[in-house]
Amino acid sequence: MSRRHVRRRYRLALSVLSGSLAVALLITGCATKKNPTGTTPGGGLATGPGVTENVIKLGVLTDRTGPFAGAAKALEQGRLLFWNDRNAKGGVCSRKVEFVVKDHGYNPQQAVTAYAQIKDEVLALDELLGSPMIAALLPELAQDEMISIAASWSSSLLSNPYVVITGTTYDVEMINGIHWLTKNRGLAAGGKIGHIFVEGDYGDNALAGSRAAAKEYGLQLIEQKVKATDADLTAQVTALRSSGAKFVLLTTTPVQTASAVGVAEASGFDATFLGSGPSFTGALLKTPAKAALENRLFVATSTAAYSSAAAGPAAVRKAFAAAHPDQPKSTFVMYGYAQGQIMERILDAACQRNDLTRAGLLKAFQSLKDVQTDGLVAQLNYGTPGQIPARQIYLVRPDAGTEGGLTQVSDLFAAPLAMTYQPAK
Repeated sequence: MSRRHVRRRYRLALSVLSGSLAVALLITGCATKKNPTGTTPGGGLATGPGVTENVIKLGVLTDRTGPFAGAAKALEQGRLLFWNDRNAKGGVCSRKVEFVVKDHGYNPQQAVTAYAQIKDEVLALDELLGSPMIAALLPELAQDEMISIAASWSSSLLSNPYVVITGTTYDVEMINGIHWLTKNRGLAAGGKIGHIFVEGDYGDNALAGSRAAAKEYGLQLIEQKVKATDADLTAQVTALRSSGAKFVLLTTTPVQTASAVGVAEASGFDATFLGSGPSFTGALLKTPAKAALENRLFVATSTAAYSSAAAGPAAVRKAFAAAHPDQPKSTFVMYGYAQGQIMERILDAACQRNDLTRAGLLKAFQSLKDVQTDGLVAQLNYGTPGQIPARQIYLVRPDAGTEGGLTQVSDLFAAPLAMTYQPAK
């Protein structure tokens, strides 16, 4: 073989080897490169902020020092009751769920600051308490694609796809409550009904419901706005008594509820009061207003009473008694537990899709059309973004002789108007 022939075969061999190495490198690169969703071609799990191999971190922005501190504590107890049990059973997606908690004291600016501190280390917010705080954070939640369970039930939140409402909204709550008064307490067409409401989203949304119901049932609605910091509602109650109203709606803080009902009782104002869900806490039954509350107040709420005989509340009640035998019992424990169930459904749905990113969490959330909580709250449908997820409520009343301080008066129901009502955009 000639020397020239040998050199030609050598160059050919080098060419083939170089090509093989290039193909090998290309294959290796493709095997490690992730696709746009963050998953690998082999079907690996895509993850977002707060997700490691062992942990999913969720944020909690709550009120530990403001007007809803009592309710917030009970919410936390219910939430941890659920997640401690779930984590002991393996958590979600083979990961334990942990919480990063901040107190905003029911102050919107403090909530904005607290959110900025934790947003990069959590996958989602397991609780965001209070309508004013949520309103202040809505743009950031959308920008950061931050799924957030709202401890608020305002219709205004429906426009943000990242906010999870866990029951019916304040306006529908009031529509159902007024319907119940017409059927069970003698409220009739032409009657006068007062509404004392806290300024801001909480009160304004409930007022939209009372206005719609007043129009539907031919009632004269008399409005009284108060600030969240107002503690004495004597002036408002006196004004409603002078107007001739025999029924009074309360979308207030618990302290304000005690004031309003207590003033009515002390002054001989024979009125029936109906409160929005957050307006009452069992701690009020240890105040001088106890007898007046038991005598005059009903509460419209999305959450089952602590004393409910349904299977779900009974199971939570048993677990709470074992974990916190000396702690106050509250309906908000039931809500905190339901909150955990709902977030677990969202996380589990995302895990099944191999996508624990924030974008994946949104898709998982919007895929849920039948969320059941064993009677803790009404059946929830999140399959149509922007729509109220539930329209039924419970009707309860204060009762110091009952665990949790509330007795169920009516099982879940919805007025005809509540089923067709659409909030203003």
